[in-house]
Amino acid sequence: MNAGRLLVVCGAGLSMATPSNLPSARAVAEKCFDKYRLESDPNCDLALRQDLEALAEHFAGLNTLKSVFIEHLVPWPDFVQPSNAGHAAIADFLITRAAVAGISSNYDTLIERRAWDYGSEFRGSLDGDEAMVDATHRGPLLKFHGCENRDRNSTVWAPSQLADQTIAARIDKSKTWMAANLRQKDLLVVGFWSDWDYLNAVLGTALVDVQPLSVTVVDLSPTDALEDKAPDLWNIAHAENVVFEHVQESGADVLDDLRRAYSTSYLRQVLAAGKDAIEEATGAPCNPDWLIMEEFDSETLYAWRRDAEGVSSAEPATRIRPGNSETLGFFHLLLRRAGAVERTGGYDLNGRMIRVINGADRILGSLRARFIEPPTAIKADIVVAVGATDLGVPSNVVRGGRAGDVVRPGAAGTWMDLPSARAELNI
Repeated sequence: MNAGRLLVVCGAGLSMATPSNLPSARAVAEKCFDKYRLESDPNCDLALRQDLEALAEHFAGLNTLKSVFIEHLVPWPDFVQPSNAGHAAIADFLITRAAVAGISSNYDTLIERRAWDYGSEFRGSLDGDEAMVDATHRGPLLKFHGCENRDRNSTVWAPSQLADQTIAARIDKSKTWMAANLRQKDLLVVGFWSDWDYLNAVLGTALVDVQPLSVTVVDLSPTDALEDKAPDLWNIAHAENVVFEHVQESGADVLDDLRRAYSTSYLRQVLAAGKDAIEEATGAPCNPDWLIMEEFDSETLYAWRRDAEGVSSAEPATRIRPGNSETLGFFHLLLRRAGAVERTGGYDLNGRMIRVINGADRILGSLRARFIEPPTAIKADIVVAVGATDLGVPSNVVRGGRAGDVVRPGAAGTWMDLPSARAELNI
């Protein structure tokens, strides 16, 4: 991540994790086959029932792949499920550019939906040209086999579709972009050694020119089974000078662990930025324990990162590492030195909940106006906007609300700049 070399490659296995529980290729084939046999062709060959590729080719041969198979038989509602921790991690990594890019063989929009939940204007890229445009805003998500939401009829299900002009053009553009922009990266491959054999093979062919430095495969299957399931990807992972590692764990769990480590590192950097200032102000060495973050869950750590950036829960965190955080880190260390205890929404100091927000180069009143958050947000007794300037704007510039409002009376707490907070808290 720090070297700008992380490339996440995800497949169907990622979306099969709880709570998403998307169907496997075999389950999709069975559902499509049973519906077709019931409604249209009771004599359809039973050998097609568990072979998604062969079933799709059957409809391609009848020239009804789009009109019957994709539009009528594919159980698209089954793809609309809650995102899991792996989707959240990838969305976070791409928004912040902690990952240089993501490549997905999944038709679902679970990564995009999680990014939208975070407040990001995010879309998946259908080809290399779109990925190039999206890369100006964030790490792009290249959906190599199509998207259920964008041009569903051009999703890839069968080898014969490679002759389709639209699909062939997209794949060519994607290969060109990948070869130009994704070479010599560290690949984290999650959920590809699944039963979507054909899709694995198509992506494996496209990745040949990427020439990764390392390949880490996260898959519950035994290592000796990986080569049989996806030989092209196996060959890439075992090319000369490529470091290979197989992690036999859930992809969603591993991505969530990586995200927590990433967020913890970010927040440690914020704390460390204030170390010299606290030592100078107190004339004593900084206690090493003050530089340690609690082991919170990913979403709690994400909320802390948002506060460290100075963005509300309606906006995404976008920084891969903190900016100038000396004053912010200093105040965090002041609280810790005074005995404040980390909680989900900030610090508990003598029974008062204190939330610390980066207010650098902001006006206190206008910053507060941006933090009109839903009732589910953690409430603080005091919100300290470190670095903000208090112009003495009347407190009613932001209405407190009425009982029953989305924003409840007093929900925002008392907002203070750094000097006022130090006086109020006597630290």
